[in-house]
Amino acid sequence: MLHFNCKFASNKKDVQTVYLKGTVANSSRNNYASYIAEKFNQAFSTQTLILPVPVIFDNQETRDAVLRDRFIHQIMETAATAEIALFTVGTTMDDAMLFQLGYLTAEQIAYLKQHAVGDAISQFIDRKGQVADPQLSKQTMALPIEQLKLKRHSILVAGGSTKLAALHAALVGGYASELITDLEDAKQLIEM
Repeated sequence: MLHFNCKFASNKKDVQTVYLKGTVANSSRNNYASYIAEKFNQAFSTQTLILPVPVIFDNQETRDAVLRDRFIHQIMETAATAEIALFTVGTTMDDAMLFQLGYLTAEQIAYLKQHAVGDAISQFIDRKGQVADPQLSKQTMALPIEQLKLKRHSILVAGGSTKLAALHAALVGGYASELITDLEDAKQLIEM
């Protein structure tokens, strides 16, 4: 169980938090996004802007139509102009959350297992940190991964041996300016 103990309340004013991607629905596994948002809300006396749409659409046209909605567009603009991005990476293992949600076909999953090592903000990347499936990224409701490089702080939070390849790829791709991980992964990343 994730435990996030917020022992302080910030006196910062005008802090706003926003999801960087659509929400993950239909999952029996908890990704703790709403829990983390709640804790940020408490710490900074704010209300997180949630992107209330699927993270992956059947096609780019549908995603683009949803992006034209004034409300959704406004949330994505807020994400784009945020100074700090806090994100994690996923894997391409059989039990990867994005593989279990029903968004992807068996063929897409097979392709991603062969060409990607994981995902960052739901956009799959290869071992060199490059987008592994550009078309799928165009169907994904998320801040374009390249925009992570433009943030004042782009903080990658992840750990565990199963995420090591994705962690490395995100660092090689230049998506993170800061990394929060465990000691063992840090040692292995230095040697990669």
